[in-house]
Amino acid sequence: MTLMKCPKCGAGLIEDASEIIKEREDGGVEVDAYSAYVCEKNCGYTKLIDPVPEIIAQQGEDRLLLLYPNEQGRILELHDSVIWPPMHFQSILARGYWEYYTGNHDVMLLLENARDSESAYLTPPNLFQFATSELSQDAFLCWLLSWGQKGYRYHDEPLHNVALDFVSSIFTAHHLSAPPIRSIEIIRQFKSLDVLAIINNEYAILIEDKTYTKNHSNQLVRYRETVRKEYPNLIQLPIYFKIADQSHYRSVESAGYFPFTRKMMLNIMEKGKDVQNSIFVDYLRHLQSIEQQVSAFWSIPISEWDAFAWQGFYQELQKEIAGDWGYVSNPKGGFWGFWWQQQKKQRYYFQLEKQKLCVKVVAEEGENKRELRERTMKEVLCRSEKENLSLQKPARTRSGKTMTVAEKLDYIIVNDAGLVDIKATIEGLKRF
Repeated sequence: MTLMKCPKCGAGLIEDASEIIKEREDGGVEVDAYSAYVCEKNCGYTKLIDPVPEIIAQQGEDRLLLLYPNEQGRILELHDSVIWPPMHFQSILARGYWEYYTGNHDVMLLLENARDSESAYLTPPNLFQFATSELSQDAFLCWLLSWGQKGYRYHDEPLHNVALDFVSSIFTAHHLSAPPIRSIEIIRQFKSLDVLAIINNEYAILIEDKTYTKNHSNQLVRYRETVRKEYPNLIQLPIYFKIADQSHYRSVESAGYFPFTRKMMLNIMEKGKDVQNSIFVDYLRHLQSIEQQVSAFWSIPISEWDAFAWQGFYQELQKEIAGDWGYVSNPKGGFWGFWWQQQKKQRYYFQLEKQKLCVKVVAEEGENKRELRERTMKEVLCRSEKENLSLQKPARTRSGKTMTVAEKLDYIIVNDAGLVDIKATIEGLKRF
């Protein structure tokens, strides 16, 4: 057994009794005696001896119930080394599923390594939770690209290798093999372009970085022209770096940019298992957090879906249904929607407004809106009755440029666990 050392003088600690003397207001004194470790050389150091609990019950192999002298019980999770707050042990036992303890654990050793539940499941603060602007992400990309320079290999080889993988993936996206990197010149905000990285004085990596926004007007084409005028001999490798999701990248690709998505960046960064740099780790966890939120629609009830979960759901639909999705603004606050037109000859189209399916029609300039709405509503509801689509007349109708003529409130199909059944839901939507 390891002898406990006094942190003040280095001498051994011995088990003894100590006391605290308090003077009362009436002039008397109170003496509070307790067991403690004291320095054998009497340097004054004292450490209270915590009461050693007894293991009285277990749930399987991974959960123990500890009983303390004051009849307080605490649950100890062995798998995660987490101990839960105290409560009367009978209250814990009353929850059921406890068995008599049959193990032979060293309680003191278990408690030395245990973490309090309040802190164990807290997500550590992440730099990129606060540095949310595109400029912050620009800085990270410049920082990562810088690590691709050969000299930095000796400072942090795992991080250097991830940087090389990032550069290589950009070349691969443009159907080129990445050359050995002799030099990297990095320019932030080059005439409004987010990042310009010049490799070996031969290649220009153009990075237009978007976090939660989209490209606008003809900016992507303009950036390429600006770089071409300044560096006419460089081979351009433009990428559109996007950590959030968007419905499509048609305008991006038509401008000659490759959409570099969050999933692509995760694939690169997750290979850097040996990277310990805190900036790198924070950014990786930031991307993983977004990915988990987008994928949450698989594992949580529909009533708990947030904006990210709806985006993930719509992306899954998009694999089977040729539609688009995005944020739809309205006076009530807006929503994330998905829309498609099953047949080109139809005047109407379908739109998912979260848990509601709507059938919409758009009036042309000068067209009688009321007449169009009534005619289309009759056509849609007649088809619904024939094909058993369960569409109904909307609760409220109004005349406008875009009008709802029918709706269905329960288009999402769930399984026995109350979670979305994607396959069945898509099959149902394909009927419309």
